[in-house]
This record gives sequence, C-alpha cells and structure tokens, in this order.
Amino acid sequence: MAAIVGAFGDLVLHNSHDLWTGWIIQIAAVIVALQFTRWYPDVVRARARREQGLPGPPEPPVSDLLLPLAGYPTPVGILVLAFNAGPVWLGAGLIVVGVLLVKSLNRPSPAEPGTDGRA
Repeated sequence: MAAIVGAFGDLVLHNSHDLWTGWIIQIAAVIVALQFTRWYPDVVRARARREQGLPGPPEPPVSDLLLPLAGYPTPVGILVLAFNAGPVWLGAGLIVVGVLLVKSLNRPSPAEPGTDGRA
C-alpha cells in the first residue's frame, strides 16, 4: 500500500513531499490493518463457537473496529490546517467529522449495565 501511494505521489502528483501521499494515507492504512488484525480474530472465534453451539462471548460489534479509526479524521484535519494541505473547509470538516464519529460510536448501548441513569 505504501509503495502504491508513494508512487502515486511521485508519478501522478509530481510531489514526493505531499502530506497526503507521504503520511496521511499511509498512516491510515497501517491503523486500519492493525485495528482489523486486533478485531477480526475475535469475530471468527465467536462465530465458530456459535456454529458449534458452544457458550462464549458474543461477536464483537463493528463499532469496536471503527471506534479507534473514527478519531483519525480529527488530527488529519488539524494537519490540513497547519500545513495548508487543503482548503480550510476540508480541515475544519475533518475535525468536526472526527469528533462526531467518536461521540456517536462511543455511546454505551442500552443493554450495558449502569446506562439507565441510576448509580
């Protein structure tokens, strides 16, 4: 992935120092790969137990995969603004999207204990 993105920056954009192809996209790919590698084995184990009729923890929700990724747009937006790597609306929009994603994915589900407002 890094080679493809780097080649795109060099060959298509003619800019080997582009913030997007040099850092942002490559770091995003690493974060996605790491998070998926951490999340997916639990999914497979839960599915295998369920298919065999064995008790065990439920399959982790997709929000467990997305929550660590949801915070990434915020620092990217800050970098866009700090390094003038895109229009101001893009940087500000990424910051807002990152904050909203984290907030929406971080909500406890109604089934979790202690979420009914009682201590």
